[in-house]
Amino acid sequence: MNRPSNRKVDQRKVDQQEYDSVRRYVDMWAMPGMHPSNVEFLQKLKTADTNHFTTHMDCVGTVSELDQESGDWEKTHLVGVRTDVWKPDDEELDCALGAMQDKRRREVKQSIKKHGRLTKKQTERLDEELAADEIMQLKCNEIETRRLVLKLFKTTGTRVRWVGTIEEVTAMEVQNSMGSARTLITMAVNLPRTSFVTYVQQNHRTFRIPAIYTSGFYDDEQMWNVMIKRQWFSIGADFDVEVNGETIGEIDGRLFSFGYDSYVEVDEHPLAENTQFVDLLTLFATSVGYHKAMRRSIKKRTEAACCGESHRNLLHDEELRLRHNGRAAA
Repeated sequence: MNRPSNRKVDQRKVDQQEYDSVRRYVDMWAMPGMHPSNVEFLQKLKTADTNHFTTHMDCVGTVSELDQESGDWEKTHLVGVRTDVWKPDDEELDCALGAMQDKRRREVKQSIKKHGRLTKKQTERLDEELAADEIMQLKCNEIETRRLVLKLFKTTGTRVRWVGTIEEVTAMEVQNSMGSARTLITMAVNLPRTSFVTYVQQNHRTFRIPAIYTSGFYDDEQMWNVMIKRQWFSIGADFDVEVNGETIGEIDGRLFSFGYDSYVEVDEHPLAENTQFVDLLTLFATSVGYHKAMRRSIKKRTEAACCGESHRNLLHDEELRLRHNGRAAA
């Protein structure tokens, strides 16, 4: 599994101090429901010291880290996906649509009478308006609810710990895709012990086909400007990682794999010793195999928005909380 990299590393030094490099192997599975580690994952997380595990979660991959001294690989992390929002079943779609329609019913009722019970005439008016309302006429298969949420758990030591979540921000995806006429991915990364949300945004550049993602990572001392650039010529899905204009690592996708497997490498740099930054890159690597399906969903949402049918897009409460204004008065 340990193989040399052919990438040319930028030799500029950030500091005179020596730093250790980091290398991880991300193993994402094509058919997670059939993988035996799903049983292991569920057993571990039933007693996990975290509230990030939910009943609607499947294990979809593992992460191993290279011990620089021994040269051995140790399986250190598990990757889980929220199946209820990524692959909702008919019952979950029905519940989502029911919640949308209940909310719409309350809004229409309040537009007729803000408080109290409706009179007979007002009730008849409510029924008429609801009968003509587009949201009340929707069917389950007409709404777009798919949204990617992946979580990373540290499994070494005496307990299982949540160490990060990467989740799709569909509202921003639609806004950016409408403005650029391209399907652009936006994800938010939540990491423990920090009050900041890190956004990973795909950017559109004219005549630039390989995807480029930018982010700002704050380590409590400074803001690092991060660029994840897909390589022009690569057999798998390979990305160069640049920080403040310097190439410090790469995500090396394997060609022959049933899921998206990749090596995440960070060279001798201060951020190589920042576990949260390495977890950020690892979470991005876990999402790459889902990008094609995400773009299909973004295209449907954007087309609906451009046709004035934004009501077909379901925004989850978790996503709305990412847009919370912390300075707003209570």
